[in-house]
Amino acid sequence: MYAFADQLEAGAVVQDFDICIVGAGAAGIAMAQRLANTSVKVLLLVSGGPADRGLPDNARQTLYQGTTGDFLQRVDPDFLRRSRLNMYGGTTNHFGFWARPLDPADYMPRPGYRDAGWPFDERELRPWYIDAHEFGRFGPFNYDDMEFWERILYARCFDPLPGDKLSGAIMRAQYEENLHDFQVQFREALKSAPNITVLFNAHLLSIETDANRRRVIGLNCSTIESSPAGGGRAGVPFKARARRYVLACGGIENVRLLQLSGDLGNNRRDQLGRGFMVHPLLTNAARVRFDAPVASDIRNFFREQQIRLKPPESAGGEYQHMVRPLVNPELVFDYLMFNAWGVLAARHETLLEERIGNFRVILYFGADAASAIVNLNWEQTPDEDSRISLNPQQVDPIFGQPVAHVDWRLNETDKRSAARALEITLDYLRARGARQQEMITDVSGGAADWTFPPDEGALETGDHHIGALRMSATPEDGIVNSNSRLHSVDNLYIAGSAVFPTGGYANPTLTIVALALRLADHLRAESAV
Repeated sequence: MYAFADQLEAGAVVQDFDICIVGAGAAGIAMAQRLANTSVKVLLLVSGGPADRGLPDNARQTLYQGTTGDFLQRVDPDFLRRSRLNMYGGTTNHFGFWARPLDPADYMPRPGYRDAGWPFDERELRPWYIDAHEFGRFGPFNYDDMEFWERILYARCFDPLPGDKLSGAIMRAQYEENLHDFQVQFREALKSAPNITVLFNAHLLSIETDANRRRVIGLNCSTIESSPAGGGRAGVPFKARARRYVLACGGIENVRLLQLSGDLGNNRRDQLGRGFMVHPLLTNAARVRFDAPVASDIRNFFREQQIRLKPPESAGGEYQHMVRPLVNPELVFDYLMFNAWGVLAARHETLLEERIGNFRVILYFGADAASAIVNLNWEQTPDEDSRISLNPQQVDPIFGQPVAHVDWRLNETDKRSAARALEITLDYLRARGARQQEMITDVSGGAADWTFPPDEGALETGDHHIGALRMSATPEDGIVNSNSRLHSVDNLYIAGSAVFPTGGYANPTLTIVALALRLADHLRAESAV
């Protein structure tokens, strides 16, 4: 059901729940949807309102102001406000749900590149990846079935050659707002579920624990009231209590809330907030020109296309690709519709041999069919010096709490990964007839030397906040365990990409949803004990 914190009395205690989830973006909504209509009583705290869509209220969005380190300031000075939305649905309101699972190489340590790895391999998440696919109505979970995708896209990747370091890979996207806005897709399910209470205009300020800091005993919260000047001011204070708690406020805000609560969950190595990663982007890295126009079916592989699939009539059946015009537009609801395209990606053996980060390349072909722009997105290492902290010199304008300071950095390994990835890509294309090659971005120099905005070929930040609350098998190596629970707090969990020990190159939302569904199932099982 829907409820509103504005209607609470000051000092009220909202309690008698099995689970309290804080945040209603991709992770929080995925968990609530999974737990809907079960015996588990769930409180979902939402900063926004039920009608949220598109852009957040200006007052709430001011809570996401903050400060950035020198390097991030040069690359993307508006990163903190631009890359996250403080509203119902979170950043699902402004993304296209690009989807791909992590690769097997992303889970394991890779000697000579990074020591970090996940406490499980890719097989662990597969059941929840399959379920996460339903959130985007992406059809079969078959990213490795290149025969299927070449048939669907009327395409083929470049023919393989001996010694290739790259191969084709598939990406998908969902641009339908009624699906990729999670609060829209699941609005009725959450509103009507008798065991779910969605509490709007509810803002977590700090986490209260017992004397030993081993258990959360409550959340200190407040509403926001609109001010006559159009801004916001602190409203009704209240508390929320449950048996277990989940922070699902995004990769930066989750860290800030733990730090505002006395560095709750920090370990002996002071890793709380450290290892912050994004996916660095060079959207205009290089230009290439082929000796002759590239065959249309190869260009089709790299061209984003809308796909319409008819689901199988029985389990285990085949998906049918539908291309005929729809005589009745209402029949569109009988099909799965999304976008798909191919990219070039590093082979597993390439990553081990080269000792570099995982990467993918999109080729944007020109109208002449003989020229293309190279777009590079790659994996960043979890560097301890790339971190999120509090800035006590600047406070938010509503609650007066210190804002987040994000000191994002790239190190020498990240620079080497980008430079070598481009060399490998250009070698691959040269072998296919791309004799004329021009670098647009400059990848020479040290870790801090890049082409910066507004120059063409400038380094950009992907809007993915990864790794500052990393998952690990032991408390010495991270903040949360393999079930996303804080090592040092018995009933507090983290949902979202902050727990990723590594980032790979794939957009993180599909993995975020898979982990959230896995965590929901784990908490449901624990609640039954």
